[in-house]
Amino acid sequence: MAVEKGRPERRQYSRFLVGGRAKGRVTAVYEASLLDLSLGGALIEHAHIVRPGTTSYLILRMKGRDVNLRCRIIRSSVHRVQVESDGERALVYQTGLQFVDRSDATMQMISDYLLSTMEAIDPPLAAP
Repeated sequence: MAVEKGRPERRQYSRFLVGGRAKGRVTAVYEASLLDLSLGGALIEHAHIVRPGTTSYLILRMKGRDVNLRCRIIRSSVHRVQVESDGERALVYQTGLQFVDRSDATMQMISDYLLSTMEAIDPPLAAP
């Protein structure tokens, strides 16, 4: 795991690389690619601006059903400029989400999904 010098790792949960293989929607309006997922949140990539500090829903398809995950937008920034098929340029954002109000059943479903399909990309924080 790479951590910048002088900047401690703050994640509580391990993240799992998804690499855009799964799709989701933020508040059922914007399509998004899921880049990584943990029990505590997700990193998504999308074409619409969202404001950090606001709450929204990430809707993911897991085990054949849609799961609505209430989340707080932690950060969002332009990641790259993409050239569309018509030659127009479009901004692509990456947004970090923190899940809030998670039920035990939802946490178990995320955990089962991660264990069955993903590759760990960093270890969890050590308990103090």
